[in-house]
Amino acid sequence: MFRYKILCFFTILILFPIVLLAQQREENDIIRNFERNYDSLLTSFYIKQNSKIIRTNLNKKNDNLYLPTSASNVPDSVYAMRLRALPSSIKLTYNQQVRNIIEYYIDKGGNRVGVLLGLSKYYFPIFEEILDQHSVPHELKYLVVIESALNPNAVSRAGATGLWQFMYSTGKMYDLRINSIVDDRKDPIKSSVAAARYLKDLYKIYDDWELALAAYNCGPGNVNKAMRRSGKKDFWGIYDFLPRETRGYVPAYVAACYVMNYYKEHNITPSQLTKPVATDTISVRRDMHFEQIADVLNIPFEQIKDLNPQYKTNIIMASQDNYSLKLPLNYIHEFITLEDSIAEHNKEKYFEPEWKQKYYTTKEVKLTHKVRKKETWSSIARKYGVSVKDLKRWNGNRKYPVVGRLLTVYRTIKVEIDKEDKDNKSPFTEETSVSNDASNQQEVNDNNSSSESEEVSKSSTTNKPSTPKSQSIRHKVRKGETVSSLSRKYNVPINEIIRLNNLNKNKPIIKIGQTLKIK
Repeated sequence: MFRYKILCFFTILILFPIVLLAQQREENDIIRNFERNYDSLLTSFYIKQNSKIIRTNLNKKNDNLYLPTSASNVPDSVYAMRLRALPSSIKLTYNQQVRNIIEYYIDKGGNRVGVLLGLSKYYFPIFEEILDQHSVPHELKYLVVIESALNPNAVSRAGATGLWQFMYSTGKMYDLRINSIVDDRKDPIKSSVAAARYLKDLYKIYDDWELALAAYNCGPGNVNKAMRRSGKKDFWGIYDFLPRETRGYVPAYVAACYVMNYYKEHNITPSQLTKPVATDTISVRRDMHFEQIADVLNIPFEQIKDLNPQYKTNIIMASQDNYSLKLPLNYIHEFITLEDSIAEHNKEKYFEPEWKQKYYTTKEVKLTHKVRKKETWSSIARKYGVSVKDLKRWNGNRKYPVVGRLLTVYRTIKVEIDKEDKDNKSPFTEETSVSNDASNQQEVNDNNSSSESEEVSKSSTTNKPSTPKSQSIRHKVRKGETVSSLSRKYNVPINEIIRLNNLNKNKPIIKIGQTLKIK
């Protein structure tokens, strides 16, 4: 019996540091994510306006460690009592994991919490209204503190993006647009709607908000697996079977609820940010760049970008989809009045004029290749970027390429065409001959870093159809007509109209009543 007790004692002695280390790693994951997102937040326009906020290096004067309000000085019973006093439909369990994260937020991150409290005056009303519309508890707004540190531009190592940290697939599932122009995961309103819907769907599955939060972090599949392995149906029952980061997720949420409500008890003051609480969102009718808006409305470019983080290229392509713009309330009326002026301001700098746009089609080129020594079907196919199967098919499916024989090779290339021909996208074939004569060198890059001399000559078509004789007419310009519209009307190139009428090549302007020559 005595031996058994000693064995148990030493087992516990060995395992305790391991368990403690694992627990610290879970907390460190949450803390590292928070710090990374917060550091990124400091680059935003509104944070930069107040230099006193940007203090990333903590010292004894700023730390709470040596003050009476230090979190480490608060008894467990007080923490538990304060959490019970919070109005919450989500169970706020208090334990050592929760305490550790509370101490980090308050004692080592007091300045950071002050910044988040300042930003919460802007973001929390948005979250609360949307969560209420979807019958989801208001207190879930605190999720954003641990997910992104209220940073709409936050991106995790796994690719989760935005305030609510949506993965690409989940974002698309909840109707968020993610393309080369816009990423709705960074839109505070649209991402909040998606988060409310997703959280509500997860709650329908588990009928338990703690499990719903765990599933929000690691996915329903991992939660279901943990439930099967543990045989339990509550968060703390399946705790040991969850992914490491998820184990610290719910405790971090509870800690965030505490800190965002009891900051005064720890001598933390919300930062007074310049971010406008009063903003409005308006639909945009015309394509425009943020710099056009900034120039005409006399509003800082960075401010527009900060309020509209979803636009990847600072361009709103209103002609392609329904897009909106968020501005401080005092700029909304002016934007509505001047929208057309904004869209036309320095337009050519940001949007290429229609008559300058380039159009392309594809054409098939027929090449002739002379086989050299040691060449194989594979080596020839690599040189021309075609498949061995096609190369053999074009040349009678021979077993081996014969030295000195001419082979046929087809390649598809992209060529520029006139605007008038852009609707005729059918590929056409141009024959060229390719020999290995060293007198005419044309290098061909391939995987073997070899080069081959090629002589390319276009085959001419002998029977050309006769071209009808062109006629000239006079056209009097009417209201609303442009060089582009006349080009389409008479089916003639724009450049031809510009040349015949001595118009400005860079900006071909025509006036009402002007007589133009059309050939």
